[in-house]
Amino acid sequence: MIDLVNHEARYLALLHRQMMKQLERELAPLHLGPGRYLYLFSLYIRDGRKQQELADVIGVDKAAATRALSRLEQNGYIRRQSDKDDGRAVRVYLTPKGRKLRPLLEAAAAESIESMTGNLEAGERAELRRLLAKMVLPVAP
Repeated sequence: MIDLVNHEARYLALLHRQMMKQLERELAPLHLGPGRYLYLFSLYIRDGRKQQELADVIGVDKAAATRALSRLEQNGYIRRQSDKDDGRAVRVYLTPKGRKLRPLLEAAAAESIESMTGNLEAGERAELRRLLAKMVLPVAP
């Protein structure tokens, strides 16, 4: 019988929940609900991505991406525009207001990660990163 109380999957789920709660608290004044900051981080890496590409990178369906992006657009953090080469596609761009959030988001993420890993030594952190990367399934193109 599997010991689900002491299973790796349970600990990963608990860590994820802990990090999400902390980020949500820190980002609440910015009206960034659960997971919406991931879209901004993806756009900081490459602005002007197609909406479907953002959904794929974040790992959500088209409807969930549309809802999250609508909220980000309402808050003035992004703008959406039809792709000039493919009329069916929509590209997503950061607004100046969205760009200004970057240092705040990076600080919140760093704080959250540090609170979870701060008691690990450098070698332990590297080993944890290596093992987690090994567990992640490759993303299909």
